Amino acid sequence: MMAGEAIVTGVATAGRGGIGFGMGRRGFTALAGLLAMFGIATAVFYLLSQPRTLRLAVGPLGSEDARMAAGFVQGLNREKSQVRIRLILTEGSAESAKRVDEGAAELAIVRADIALPANADTALITRRTFPFLITTKETAIGRIADLRGRRVGVVRNPSGNFALLRRVLAQYEVRPEEIEIVGLGPDEVVSAAKEGRIDAFFSINAVGARTNNDGLGKLRSAWGEDPVLIPIREADAIAARDRAIESGEIVRGALGGDPPRPSESLPTISVTSRLMASQNLDDNLVGQLVKEILGLRLTLAAELPSIQGLETPSTDKDAPLPVHSGAAAFIDGEQETFFERYGDWFYLAVMGLSMLGTGGAAILGRESAARRRKAMAGLDRLLALLPEIRICDDEDQLAQLDSEADAILTKVLGDFARGDLGGSGLAAYRLVMDQVGRALVERRRMLEIADETSR
Repeated sequence: MMAGEAIVTGVATAGRGGIGFGMGRRGFTALAGLLAMFGIATAVFYLLSQPRTLRLAVGPLGSEDARMAAGFVQGLNREKSQVRIRLILTEGSAESAKRVDEGAAELAIVRADIALPANADTALITRRTFPFLITTKETAIGRIADLRGRRVGVVRNPSGNFALLRRVLAQYEVRPEEIEIVGLGPDEVVSAAKEGRIDAFFSINAVGARTNNDGLGKLRSAWGEDPVLIPIREADAIAARDRAIESGEIVRGALGGDPPRPSESLPTISVTSRLMASQNLDDNLVGQLVKEILGLRLTLAAELPSIQGLETPSTDKDAPLPVHSGAAAFIDGEQETFFERYGDWFYLAVMGLSMLGTGGAAILGRESAARRRKAMAGLDRLLALLPEIRICDDEDQLAQLDSEADAILTKVLGDFARGDLGGSGLAAYRLVMDQVGRALVERRRMLEIADETSR
């Protein structure tokens, strides 16, 4: 096959197979891009679907608060919740609050009258109790002022029980030195009352939002079936001075019996244990946690009856203690959905991507046009070769022009394979290459005829 014919054949082959090669390469690039986007989306979905584990400080071990926290852990794990809890055991409310403030925990269960973290707000009320004083008719104690000169028992752990009793006594101007406060263990209350080592007992945990049957049983065993309950009638005044204490009442019949004990609702103070959430926690995360824990009231009721005492805190502006904004949003039904929360960012992102895409397309368009202009530059040289070939009288020079055309062909095929040259450009090259090939064939024949004639 002659050189000129090879030129024409090469261009024809490029026209048939080269197009498929170029399209295959672009298709592979597009497929790779789609796979990369799918991989990124899958990774993001996987990360977002992983449960978030929060550290909860609570103590001491064996306390009602610790048992409640253990129930949370068990329930959330069982329900495969998106929010999980890991317990950090402490010595009590003061240490638990400190752990949150130090950043060692995101959550804490504390008794509000003992300690509150400075950098956390209420997510849930886990327990509410109604402290009161109990004695017998024989002591002739009918009101708090009658406690002067008497021995008042109180459970020594936690130590905040002593402080709470002193706050109540202070309201009635009963000075600490006017009474003897006797610290007792939980198992010493009954014996202390029966043996006359105390004249009255300050009960804190026996009566709550959900009655503690064990506590009430001990009280009846210690003080008989007809005890005297001393009201704290100025509970509102105490609550006004101390935001961690609220007013409340022990409802008629809370201690059981017939006739009911008490025979009428008894005014008193109320203290709460609270699940506190760090102010640095995401609002949606806290709202989800509150939702998941409230859902456990049904699933854990048989195993942990006290969980029925869970309360949502008041979200009123004049509430005694601040509520975490995430919990308040859930309680008030104002929790934002994912798209409500991030919709503006998605809109801005789409706008930004659109602008980047438009700019990128313009840059790529200019770059592509420049590559096409460069790829078509060989066409001008081929057109310039035609008159040179037709007047060429030297066989060696004609061979050089043929080689130059071959080099241009090689470059054209490379440009087309890279996508720098389109089908229309290739058609133009094919037309000119055909003319160059014919001119080379015709000129060689003429030079051969002239050479034979000269001989």
